Amino acid sequence: MAEFKYSSGLWLFGNTGDRFNLAGYKTNVPILDQVRSAAKVQGIKGVECHQTDFDEVSTKEYAKVVEDCGLVTTNVNTNLWGSAKWMHGAFSHRDPKIRADAIAEAKRSVDCAREIGSPSVGLWLGADGFDYPFQIDYITQWNLIIEGIRQVAQYAAPDIKVGIEYKLREPRNRMTIGDAGKALALVLEIGLDNVGCVIDFGHALQCKESPGESVAIFARHGKLFNVHFNDSFRDWDDDMIVGTVHVWETLEFLYYCKTTGYDGWFGLDMFPYREDGVAAAQMAIDNIEALVALLGRLDIEELKAAQKTMDAVQTQAVVRKLLFG
Repeated sequence: MAEFKYSSGLWLFGNTGDRFNLAGYKTNVPILDQVRSAAKVQGIKGVECHQTDFDEVSTKEYAKVVEDCGLVTTNVNTNLWGSAKWMHGAFSHRDPKIRADAIAEAKRSVDCAREIGSPSVGLWLGADGFDYPFQIDYITQWNLIIEGIRQVAQYAAPDIKVGIEYKLREPRNRMTIGDAGKALALVLEIGLDNVGCVIDFGHALQCKESPGESVAIFARHGKLFNVHFNDSFRDWDDDMIVGTVHVWETLEFLYYCKTTGYDGWFGLDMFPYREDGVAAAQMAIDNIEALVALLGRLDIEELKAAQKTMDAVQTQAVVRKLLFG
């Protein structure tokens, strides 16, 4: 693959609240200052934003600051969870008016992407799910979500990709697009060239997936469109600094991104609640680069030969040399 490309969600450089301190632990930061903070991180060449960021500034003003900072916008995410309006869902809401408003917001993301030169939009349907058994009709739920995504994708074609990001839970107890298999099944059923999957490393961990395997599955169909990078303790979407907990899994994840030919961006999706955002982002990039350097020392043919034996001791003997010599 080409040189690894790094971007960051702008939210990393703002204020982040949690359930116990909704106001957050920092002061609020205007979106344009978040862009300027991203530019301070060595290795960051791109940024991700949300369509709702343009409630604060115009796309023209934003695009100029991004360009002046030597950055590009790699993805426009669609915020369809941060309002009481989406309490019972967005694309799957049973009220046709609310459902239409959700689709309109996603189309707004496409419009913003075109105006600022972003090649893709992201759909993480955080409000679309359920909290109790028997709460929803699953068949109707899936039909509505698929139809909504199809409408957005047709609006986005041919120049804008639409990435579908999955997650097991939060804010709903169970999200409809909850794991890699469901995301891929949905994407393949829609069957449009500009619809693919987004893998969030921490979301994959929360689903008890091996993130590298999920990359391989998406790659078989050419459907890995974007990567959101972080780390976690698996039981929650902790959005921690990359490479601070799951070193081996992160290394394997990068290996499969490299060997399957992924040529998209690696976007930091972290929530440094109590840490300095620039420092946290820099550590993440440094950790990734260190792991990429280790991969450069990996004898891939030796690893493949060991994998043919299906003997874990032999495969571990190959990869352990990267860390332990």
